[in-house]
Amino acid sequence: MAFFKRNPPKHPQEIQVPHVKFCGEQDGPPEQMLKGRLAEFFERDQSVHAAYLARVDVGGQMSVALCLKTRFGPDQGLAEKIGAIFRTIFNAQAYLDIMFVSEAQQVELAKVCRPFFELPE
Repeated sequence: MAFFKRNPPKHPQEIQVPHVKFCGEQDGPPEQMLKGRLAEFFERDQSVHAAYLARVDVGGQMSVALCLKTRFGPDQGLAEKIGAIFRTIFNAQAYLDIMFVSEAQQVELAKVCRPFFELPE
């Protein structure tokens, strides 16, 4: 599974993780602002089919991840554009994990988290 982790001030780095447990939706006022800006971007970009902001357990460590089902799979350029949007809202030291999920993972994710963006059919 492709998992992009951005550690300030570096560019996103792709890491492979063997298993992720989806734990639920991450939501609150700053997250709503982020979701709104990302949804606007995804509508223009057209490569993201669905987007979720989820709490995830990666090897026993809890994190918040932007989970994306995309047309082309993992995309470093897309991850960098998302990081730029993220930095307009959150502290420069904060980071956002970005996961590009498979069909099977999206089914599991949808059991505990609703998408904040879906590309119309």
